[in-house]
Amino acid sequence: MPVDTSAHHIWEAVLGRLQLQVTRPSFETWLRDTVGVDIEDQTLVVAVPTPFAAEWLERRMHALIEDAVSAVTDAAIHVAFRVAITNAGTQRVEHVVTEPATTSSIAPQGKSVTNVLLNPRYTFDSFVVGGSNQLAYAASMAVADAPGVAYNPLFLYGAVGLGKTHLLQAIGARAQAAGRTVAYVTCEQFTNEFLSAIKDRRTESFRARYRSADLLLIDDVQFISGKEGTQEGFFHTFNALHDSGRQIVLTCDRPPSALPLLEERLRSRFEWGLLADIGQPSLETRTAMLSLFAESSPVPVSRSVIDFIADRTTSNVRLLQGCLNRVTAMAHFTNTPVTIELAQSALGIVAAQDLGTSAPKAAIAAIAAHFNLSQAALVSGRRDRPVANARQIAMYVLNTHHKLSPDEIGSALGGRDRTTVIYSVKKVAKRLASDKEFADSLLPLFNSFSVL
Repeated sequence: MPVDTSAHHIWEAVLGRLQLQVTRPSFETWLRDTVGVDIEDQTLVVAVPTPFAAEWLERRMHALIEDAVSAVTDAAIHVAFRVAITNAGTQRVEHVVTEPATTSSIAPQGKSVTNVLLNPRYTFDSFVVGGSNQLAYAASMAVADAPGVAYNPLFLYGAVGLGKTHLLQAIGARAQAAGRTVAYVTCEQFTNEFLSAIKDRRTESFRARYRSADLLLIDDVQFISGKEGTQEGFFHTFNALHDSGRQIVLTCDRPPSALPLLEERLRSRFEWGLLADIGQPSLETRTAMLSLFAESSPVPVSRSVIDFIADRTTSNVRLLQGCLNRVTAMAHFTNTPVTIELAQSALGIVAAQDLGTSAPKAAIAAIAAHFNLSQAALVSGRRDRPVANARQIAMYVLNTHHKLSPDEIGSALGGRDRTTVIYSVKKVAKRLASDKEFADSLLPLFNSFSVL
C-alpha cells in the first residue's frame, strides 16, 4: 500500500505531540517505528511493525492517541493500527494486515527475520550530515557496504531523537538492497523473543534465526542492562556472529562505559570495534534538516519559517520534524499559507518581541507558586538547591511549551547564558524520562501547560 502523504504528515505531527505525553521507554518501544499510511472514512491507518505492537497500542494507548490526532487535525478522526509487511530487500509498505492482532510476536521456526517493517524514510540519502554526526554517518556507510570488515561491532550512541535509529535502518536498507540478510530488532523485542523462546522451548530456533543473519542490528541496547538471562543469550549470539565475520551494529543512549548493570564481558565486546557518538545538531544542520523535511510537505514552507523553527527547536531531530509537521498540518487543514504567525499559533510560540509579556510571565508565576517561591527568586542570582531546581524546570517549560529560544529563556530568567539554559533543559528532560517519582510530582504543573 503506498503511503498517503497527508496521513504521513499528520502522524508525524501526532508523534511529536505524543513524545511529550508518554514516558520515553513507552515511546521508543511502541510508537517510534510506526508510520501513518492512509486516511479512509475518517480513519487514520497507522502501520506498526508487529501484531503485538498493534494489540498493545489498541488496548493501552488508543484514547490518548486519538486525542492527539484530534488536537493536530482539529477534527474527529479515528485511528486504526495495522501490521505492515515488507518484502525482503525493499523499503516500501507492501500491504497492511487487517486481521486482529492475535499472532505470536515470535516468528515461526524457519521464518526469515528480515520480513520486518523498516521505515522507508530512513535512508542514507535522507540523512542530513553535519559536524555532530559525520563520523557516525561515515562508519554506517562503511559497514553497510562491507559488513564485518572494518568496524565490528559498530556502536552508535547519543541522546534520544538525534538519528541513531535512522542510521541503523539505513544500514539495513542498503544491506538488504545488496541481497544480504538483515536481522533488525529493538533490544526490547530481542528480550521478549528470547524469554518467549525459553518459555516455549524454542531456543534452538531462536539462535538459528539470529545467528544466520549477515547483519544483526539492535536498537536501544541500553535496555539489556540488568537482564542477566538476556545478556547471557546475547553474549553467545554476539560471539557466534563475530567469529563468523557477520556484522553487528548497536545503538544506545550512552557509551558502554556508562551502562549500569552491564556484564563486563559484554562491555568489552561492545568496545571492540568503533564507538561513534551523535551530538546535538548545530543551527546550520537543523536548518538543513528542516529544508529537507519541507521538500515533502503538502504545502510550501518559506525559508523564514524554516529559520524560525530551527532557532527555537534545539533538543532533537524528532521534535524538529514534529514541529514542522504540526505547522504544515494546520496550514493544510485550515487552507492558509505557512507564515511565521501561523507557526507561532501552531506551536504555542511566543514571538521574540512579545518576550516578557503575559505567556512567559504566567509560566514563571505558576512555577514559582508551585514551589512556594517568589518570582523574584527565579530571576535572581540565588543558587540554593530549591531555587536552582525550580529555575531549571522553568527553563524546560519555556522551551518545551512556549518554544522560546535559549537566548530568550535566559533573558526572561535574569540574563542566564544560552549554555546554562540548554544544559538545564536537557537535565530536566533526562530526569523526567528516568525518574517516575519526579515526573509524577510535576504532572499537575505540566498539565496546566500541556507539556506532558
